[in-house]
Amino acid sequence: MANQTSKASCFFVVLILVFAVQFIEIDGECTKLVGNCETSNCNAICNTYAKGVRVLNASCSALHLCTCTFDRPPPGGPTPPCDLVLGVCTNSCNYECCDKKCKASFPKTGSGTCIIAFERDLCMCSYNR
Repeated sequence: MANQTSKASCFFVVLILVFAVQFIEIDGECTKLVGNCETSNCNAICNTYAKGVRVLNASCSALHLCTCTFDRPPPGGPTPPCDLVLGVCTNSCNYECCDKKCKASFPKTGSGTCIIAFERDLCMCSYNR
C-alpha cells in the first residue's frame, strides 16, 4: 500500500512540474520590426541590424514589414529590446485590445500599444526576454 501511495505522489509531482514548465518564459528568440520590405531586402537588413547576435529568420509580412528573429535580444537596444507586430489597430481592436493580445503572448513582460509606423496603424507588442 505504501508503494502505491509513493507512486501516486511521484506521478502528481511530475504532473505539476510539467504544467509549471508550460508557464515559464524561455530566454531565447527575440523579434524586431526593422523596416519596410517594399523598399529594401529583409534578409540584408536583418544581417546588418545588430552585431553579436545570430539571425534565425528574416520574414516579410503581408503588410510588407520586415521582422528579424534573433537568437537573443540585440545589444545596446532600447528596453524592452524585443517587439512583434500583432496586426493592425482598428476601431474594433484598438489600444486595449492590442495590449490584451500582447499580454496573452507574453504575460510577464508584454505591453501592447497602437503606433503609426511605416504608414500603418500597427499593434506593437514590446517584451523582454
